[in-house]
Amino acid sequence: MDPRDLSFRPVFAFQFAIANFGAFLGCLPILAILVPMKAQEIDPGGSSDLLSWTIMLGALVASSVNLAAGWLSDLTSSRIGRRKPWIVAGSVLTITSYALVLSASTRVQLVGAVIVLQAAFNIMLPSLIALLPDEVPDARKGLVAALLAVGAPLGLGVGAFLMGISTLSLSQRLALPGGLMVVCILPLLLFWKERAGSDIRRQEVSKVVIEAKVSEAVVAEDRWRDFWRIWWSRFFVQIAFSVCQSYLLLFLIRARQLADVGSGLPAETVAGRLLLVSTSLSLLVAVLIGAVTDRFGRRKLFVVAAGFFVAAGMGLMAAQPTLTGFVLGQLLYGVGVGLYSSAEVALAAELLPTRLHAARDLAVLNIGNAVPQAIAPALALAIIGNYGAGYSVLFGAGCLSAIVGGLIAARIRTAK
Repeated sequence: MDPRDLSFRPVFAFQFAIANFGAFLGCLPILAILVPMKAQEIDPGGSSDLLSWTIMLGALVASSVNLAAGWLSDLTSSRIGRRKPWIVAGSVLTITSYALVLSASTRVQLVGAVIVLQAAFNIMLPSLIALLPDEVPDARKGLVAALLAVGAPLGLGVGAFLMGISTLSLSQRLALPGGLMVVCILPLLLFWKERAGSDIRRQEVSKVVIEAKVSEAVVAEDRWRDFWRIWWSRFFVQIAFSVCQSYLLLFLIRARQLADVGSGLPAETVAGRLLLVSTSLSLLVAVLIGAVTDRFGRRKLFVVAAGFFVAAGMGLMAAQPTLTGFVLGQLLYGVGVGLYSSAEVALAAELLPTRLHAARDLAVLNIGNAVPQAIAPALALAIIGNYGAGYSVLFGAGCLSAIVGGLIAARIRTAK
């Protein structure tokens, strides 16, 4: 029996997964496609530096807002619960920020617009992700984590495809992910009945008393140690993700200047199709692996393997920046994203030191997502321009980072 006596509700799981997909659909394509396009438009000669500073400053704000919003969500008490107010506020502010990104015409305006977008999205994210430990039994965390795992890559892939429809105006393309985000989040907000925070606290106190009798301080110390291991693993793998998501479009533009890579199509269209290919594969892998990890109770092995698949894909794109290299690299990368996103989310939920502060602790973990978004552009600033094959070197650095992340996950001891 699950320690918190939660029952699995398939309808809630479906609503949760759709809302998660919608949230990422409303943010990631803007960062991966629209923001690089605006950087290229505002400063064609210095687009890489502008993009790097924009992403880096946005990520630093995102990490701070994420942690604060998660902590405040745990403390919130309202008639509609402690998570819903933050999900509503974050989604509304995210859509509102689109106008700032679209209208940006100077470097300062673009940086400011991305900061607002990142802050808005991270008001919503910790409360949404906290539903996994709040509402899902441990025995089904792998399946639900797999459904959640497809949210980011699917949101990015679908959104990138929509943003790449060249027959539509930029504002029309931007309206599509925003509208779909609202449609996806509404069912969860309307039909999910949030459990009272006091119920969670009573169950958590009972759980802590039982664990204290059984495990004592040594196990608790090991659990905290593994919590930070999964944090560092996420940190390094997310650096690789951030490099690929943020600089794929500019890498393609540079590759087209040197070779025949997707000529005849706009670069954003080629990037959108590549992301859609990797996303499709990551979806399949994530769903299959989620079910497998629940059945066999092992997740760590898949997290380790994921780091090496991501590394292989990014290494191939770095070494072979041709259309074939990009396609094959994105396939390997997609397998890695599917493995990591599914198994790692469930493993991280198991390693939370206490469910009483789930949103806060998940926000700490999410800093491992946000800070790499600042590290990746810092790497780009240091590498691109200082090396003849700057983007290849950057993707090579992402390859090494993914390997480190996988190896750190292998050292986790209190979960399989």
